[in-house]
Amino acid sequence: MPPHIPATLQVLLLSAMLSSLPPPALPRFIPTRGWSTENCPPCQVGRCPPVPQRCPAGRVTDHCGCCWQCANVEGQMCDMPWQRHHLGTCGEELQCRVKAGHSEEPQCVCSTQESVCGTDRRTYRNLCRLQEAARMKRRVTLRLAHRGPCQEAPVLLSSPRDAVAVAGQTVILGCEVSAQPIAELQWKKDGAEVPLPGDKRHVIVQSRAGPQRHQVTGWLQITHVRLRDAGFYTCQAWNMFGEVSASAKLRVIPPDSPLASEVSPHLVGVFDVTDDEDDLSSEGSSGSHE
Repeated sequence: MPPHIPATLQVLLLSAMLSSLPPPALPRFIPTRGWSTENCPPCQVGRCPPVPQRCPAGRVTDHCGCCWQCANVEGQMCDMPWQRHHLGTCGEELQCRVKAGHSEEPQCVCSTQESVCGTDRRTYRNLCRLQEAARMKRRVTLRLAHRGPCQEAPVLLSSPRDAVAVAGQTVILGCEVSAQPIAELQWKKDGAEVPLPGDKRHVIVQSRAGPQRHQVTGWLQITHVRLRDAGFYTCQAWNMFGEVSASAKLRVIPPDSPLASEVSPHLVGVFDVTDDEDDLSSEGSSGSHE
């Protein structure tokens, strides 16, 4: 204040200035919930339940720091550091945080989202999923082989089989291959260079991924099979690490053959498309830890 203003007037002016200021903001209160360690009785280990043996995310102590319990797995809700124990503690290699674009409830998230390859030659979504599988397997030692997806040449899981058909029937041959990266698949007849179907309109070739991860399933369908369709059919699969193939012999007999009555009147071939689709559906509904 200027020195020429009386002291009494200076006090009045200062009081008026202070009264015009907004009230100070109160500190934000973030409520905690659940149990507090202040309510914990003295630890008596003898009264603890049996130590859990099969915990996918490992073991942690309870909110009192006394008894062992299973840790929360990836995707399970959890307690942030400033919250009291209520939802649980995340396991090894997991962090409790709110994922962007998800609900406000914190979840256990793996510290690394890079896919990894296990010593079982299976690719897992991340290290946490591999560790879950390792803890839940019995008598099998599962470890990290390397970071990144597994890389392997195609392996034949199901081969086409020899078949006998009556002219006019429909024939379906199939094969299944596992590979990483996923394999490409084609069919050939009698060692020809050009893959099927070529100019054969009654021959249909289809393939799709599944039913398991890193697998590809292929079909060769011949509608109204003819005598000249008899021969050897080969399923070939390849990726950058190698290739694999398997063949089956198709025999076609005329309708007036004595053997015609012994051939099944249904689709010829041992590859059951319906069962394969059921397997794929059940896998999708049950989910997978990979």
